Amino acid sequence: MSIFIPIITILLFGIGCLGTLVPGLPGIGLVYGGILLYAFADGFTSISVSTVVYLGIVTIIAAMAQYVGSLWAAKSAGGRQKALIGTLLGAFIGTISGPIGIFVGAFMGALIGATIEGKNPEKAFRVAMLSVLGIVGGSLIQLVLSIALISAFVLAVFL
Repeated sequence: MSIFIPIITILLFGIGCLGTLVPGLPGIGLVYGGILLYAFADGFTSISVSTVVYLGIVTIIAAMAQYVGSLWAAKSAGGRQKALIGTLLGAFIGTISGPIGIFVGAFMGALIGATIEGKNPEKAFRVAMLSVLGIVGGSLIQLVLSIALISAFVLAVFL
């Protein structure tokens, strides 16, 4: 294996971990990409195909964490269907407009949805704020799971 593969893998791990904290970047996807790259380059000698599949499932679950966290938080604040749809649409549209956009989009979407539902301004603001906090929580979950993926990679390669 070329020396470039481990270097690229480490770079993907580092950028991926940073990406979990910057919404809109495919953080955990980059971490998994590093694992996948190394596994293919190594001919699945150090990391088995089944391990790659298991880590892929964890990656998919973690990738959904930001959206699920935001929905859960908005719902726990009293948001109903329109606030939840607004949160999702706002976060998705916000992702397209840049890293900060996911926060602004989720906030605005939840605020508009909660207002349409008839929530008073204070309650609508609470729903919107908690939807943003849910995104932050989802990012932290992604960071922890990224570190877990990297740890599993290190154990598989070096033990």
